[in-house]
Order: sequence, then structure tokens, then C-alpha cells
Amino acid sequence: MAAWKRKVAEFGLTVAGVEFNGQASYLTLRGPDEERAKEFLAGEFVDRELYYVVVETPDGVWGVDIEGLYLENLRPWQLEADSADCRVPAGSIAGPSSAVQSTMRGKHNNFLVWVGCGRCEHRWIDGVRYQDKTLTRCPNCRARNLVDSSNITMYLIDDSPQPTSPLSTSGSAAPDHSADEERRAQVSARLASLMDANQRHFGSLPDEQKALASDWRQLDAIIAGAVTGWESPPDWLARVLEIRKIGHQLNREGGVRLMTETIAQAERVSEFQLIEAVIPLFWQGIGEWRG
Repeated sequence: MAAWKRKVAEFGLTVAGVEFNGQASYLTLRGPDEERAKEFLAGEFVDRELYYVVVETPDGVWGVDIEGLYLENLRPWQLEADSADCRVPAGSIAGPSSAVQSTMRGKHNNFLVWVGCGRCEHRWIDGVRYQDKTLTRCPNCRARNLVDSSNITMYLIDDSPQPTSPLSTSGSAAPDHSADEERRAQVSARLASLMDANQRHFGSLPDEQKALASDWRQLDAIIAGAVTGWESPPDWLARVLEIRKIGHQLNREGGVRLMTETIAQAERVSEFQLIEAVIPLFWQGIGEWRG
């Protein structure tokens, strides 16, 4: 306990108290700087449901629970799109994917992404709206960056219960492939976008990164959470992981047939039209897929 108190003091925080709300417990701290608050929370480990460590700062309330870091609510100034100094796309997702789903459904007003400053290129984590533009402030140069999250899409192909393993292919029946053409078109368009972006940038990656991008066993281990250190992957890896996640999801829903149909549909809207040739590199080892 003494070591934890020293840590709190080193981060410039003070303990405000412990609150109980039904079965939920909140350990609340206060601090003057949100970046220091996020750094402190990143080192806090929560191993049970309904337990929250919260840091109140002058510019927002940050917290951590069993799923990871979160921003309680967007700050009012984040909706002032007209005051932006720079416009940038959202980087990779920095918090739990469940937060993206919750934001998409309107249950929460933000999820966390990595932001790269359009002025000084500093990277930090902040909350943004789903498929919308959100103002964020660079903690390094104070530039106001308008972050566009339209490049991030959450797919809910099937809301029925799924196997607990993110890589499992059993326990769910294949749906009618023609049941939701609009949703399949969205998945195909996203796959095309990811593959085209990968086509643009893959050649410039170092050999070590290229090797990881094509190591399907390692990618599956990262997706399953069996490998630490990739909780906030760089953009090149986030694209590859999402391509592979889409492959696993399609395999769960409709096997090789749905995977093949989606590739063909994505190929029609692709800029480079190389998906059929390149996708085996990223989908090998998924179900009965042979490419």
C-alpha cells in the first residue's frame, strides 16, 4: 500500500475517496494533468467486474476497468469542429473493441483511438465519436486536431451468441448469405479499403514487419490476446489484424463460400483489384480456406 501511495504522489495525484453504487466500487483520484492521469491508469491492473479506478482532471474524467482505459465523457469543446487547426484521420483503436460497439449503438459517446498530430506528429490517446469528426488537442504543441473516425467501422454481421474463442469456427450455424446484402456490401467495402491501404504501404515496411504481417499463427495469437505488447498496434498491423478478423468472422458465418463471395464483391470496388491474388497471405489457416 505504501508503494502505491508513493506512485500516486509521483504522478501528482491525490486520493479523493472510495464510492459504492450498488455492486460497483469506484476508487476516485484527482490530478491536474490528463496525460499524467492516463499514464498512471495505464499501470493500474483491474481484475474484477464493476471495479473502477477513476482520475478526475480539469479537462475530463479518465478511468480504467477490467476491459481497460476509457474516457468517461467527451469534453464540450471536442464538439467545436470549426476551431480546428489540423484535420487528421483516426489512428488504430486504443481501447477495448466493446467501447466501439457501445458508442456505435449510442450507449456511450466516445471510444479511444490513437491520434497523430497534424502539426508536430506527436501521438496520444483520446476519445472520439463513432463515424464522425471530433476535436482533440495535442498535448505536445496544443494544436487542435479534428479527428475523422469514418475510417473505423464495427461490423455486427450476426448478433446471435458466438463461441467464446475469437478464433473458434464451431457452435454457430451458417446464416442465409442473402439475408442482408447491405451489411455484406459494407464488409466488402471495408475489406477493399483495408487491402488497398495495405497495398500502398506494405512495400515500405521493414522485413521484420512484413514477416509478422504474414505470420498467421502469430496474428491469431495477438487477436486471441495470447501475446502481450500489441494492445495498441501501429496502423500497419491494425490493418492486417482487421483483415484477418474479417476472415475469421466470415468463416464463422458462412465458411469458404461466404469468404469467396465477399472477396469477389470487394474486388469489384477495389482500387488495385489485387485482392484475390493477395488475400491468401492474410487468410491462410482460417477454417478450410485454401485461397
